[in-house]
Order: sequence, then structure tokens, then C-alpha cells
Amino acid sequence: MLGRTVVVDANVLINLAHLDRLDLLGALEGFDFVTPAEVRQEVTSAQARARLDCALQLGHLRETLLEGLETLTLFADFRQVMGQGESACLALASVRGWYIASDEKRVFLRTAQRHLGPERILNTPGLLLLAIRRNLLTVEQADEAKTLLERCRFKMAFGSFREIV
Repeated sequence: MLGRTVVVDANVLINLAHLDRLDLLGALEGFDFVTPAEVRQEVTSAQARARLDCALQLGHLRETLLEGLETLTLFADFRQVMGQGESACLALASVRGWYIASDEKRVFLRTAQRHLGPERILNTPGLLLLAIRRNLLTVEQADEAKTLLERCRFKMAFGSFREIV
């Protein structure tokens, strides 16, 4: 049994690609990470795309399709207020009972909380925290990752992972 399925949005994939740590998705036991083709299309940096392609080939996550009338209808509804990747992830998570991993805020986060509840929403800091708790990363490694992501303009609302472990 693989456990909880998590549909991953582009921003989380890009953050993990910046860190060259998409392998964490394959190492977090109890989770099955998937991403829709709509998200893959949003990963446009050559380096991030190469790292994502490699992670898919190695089975750290797998690609999934938008299928079924209910999923496609929700996708179309969400597209009225958000991008295609976020809409695809949220439609899949809503219909299939999956978790979602996204760093989006505002409209996306409010909509996701309404459809999924806050307990089924993960983000980049949350995934790094899970990796620490599962002994896949040290606090020091996670803090180094935090520093690198901040150089890429991704800010976390705490000083060190030591504060939240």
C-alpha cells in the first residue's frame, strides 16, 4: 500500500528542482506523488524540466491525467479564477480525495481549503519538514535549502527549521 496520494503543483516541483532534491518525493514513505501534464507544461526552465523528467523516469513521482466528467468540470470551473496547473491539481485532489502540494496563496489557497480542508494541503516547507522528521534531511540541510530558495525569491515565514521541528 502506497498510502496518501499527493498531487504536486509546479511551484513545489520548481523549488525541489532548484534544490536538486526531487528525490525526496520518492523517499517519503507512505506518500505517492503525482503531477498532471498541465503542471509539467508550466515547468519551463531547462534545468528544472530536466530534473523533473529525471524524477519521473526514476519513479520519484508519476504523471497523471485529468479524466472523468466531474474532474474536467471542476477543472473548467477553477480555470475561471486560477492557472491551468493549479486548476488541474485542485480538480484531481477534490474528486479523488487526494492531498495537494502547492505554495500558492490567495484565491488558490482559499479555494483549496474550502474543497479539501487545511489538513490535505502541503507546501514546500511542509515537505522539507516531513523529510526532517523521517530522517531524510537534517535541520542544517533543510536550513541550507531554505537559504538557497530565498535566493530564488521563495521566502519562508520562519528563521530556521529548528523553530518548527
